[in-house]
Amino acid sequence: MAVSDYCPPCRTYELTMEQNPIHARMCGFGDKDRRPMDPPPIVRLTVREGDGTPVDLNVPGAVDISQCMVMAELFTVDQLQSCSLVANPATTTIIPATPQVRTIGDSTMSVLHLAVPPPISTRNLTGSTGASGDLLKDLTGNYGIFFAFPDLSVRTDGMYTLKFSFVMLPESPLVPSPVLATVFSAPFEIFHAKRFPGMIKSTPLSKMLFDQGVRIPLRKETRVGRNRALVLSEPEAAKQGSDEIEDIEDMDGKEA
Repeated sequence: MAVSDYCPPCRTYELTMEQNPIHARMCGFGDKDRRPMDPPPIVRLTVREGDGTPVDLNVPGAVDISQCMVMAELFTVDQLQSCSLVANPATTTIIPATPQVRTIGDSTMSVLHLAVPPPISTRNLTGSTGASGDLLKDLTGNYGIFFAFPDLSVRTDGMYTLKFSFVMLPESPLVPSPVLATVFSAPFEIFHAKRFPGMIKSTPLSKMLFDQGVRIPLRKETRVGRNRALVLSEPEAAKQGSDEIEDIEDMDGKEA
C-alpha cells in the first residue's frame, strides 16, 4: 500500500499549540510519583486541501480521526537537542576489582581499583507520550482536531520545550509513517520540589475539553493566594500534587 492510500497527497497538515505548559514539579526516578505539566499541553491539527482551503470538519468523514496520532518528545529550549533520556543515578554501583601490586621506589603496595560502570539511561519524559486525535469544539464553538497530553511528567528539573510530531497511522504495520507536521511548545520550567510555586487554576480550554469527554484533571481550587509565599515546603508541594487536582473518577461517574 502506498502512502497516498491513507494520506491524500494533495493535503497539507499544520500543528499549532492551543495550550502551552507553564511549569511542573520534577517527578524524580520513582515508578509511582507523577507530577503532570500544568496546564496540560494541547495541540491542534489543521488540515488543508491542495488550494490551501481548510477541510470542513462539519462534513462527516472529512478527516479520518482514527488514523491521526501526535507524539511528544522533550527538547532543550533552543530546540536543538533531545532530552528524552537521562542517566538514572540509582543504577550507578561500585564494583570491586582484583587488587594489583605496584612498586613505587623502594615500596611495594597493593592498589585496589574500583570499577564504576556507566549508569543506565531511562526516559526523562514519562506518561503517555502519544495521543490520538479527537474532534471537539473549541472555545468559539468551532470544530477542531485536538490532541491532549494530560499526564506528561519530567524526571529532572530545568528549562525545556516539547516537540510534537504528527503522523497518519497506516493500515498496514509494514508501511512507514512519515512525519507530516511538527511544532514546538513554548519553553517551560520543571522545578525541584522545594521551589515549585504550585499549580495554576484550570484553564477555560481544559474545562471545555473535559466537558466533551477528554480525560483532563481539573483543579478544585487555586490555593496559592496573594498573601501566601510561592515557595512551598516539600510536604506542601507533595500534597498539592495529590489533593489539588480533581479526581478523574468524577468524570467516570458522569459517564456511568
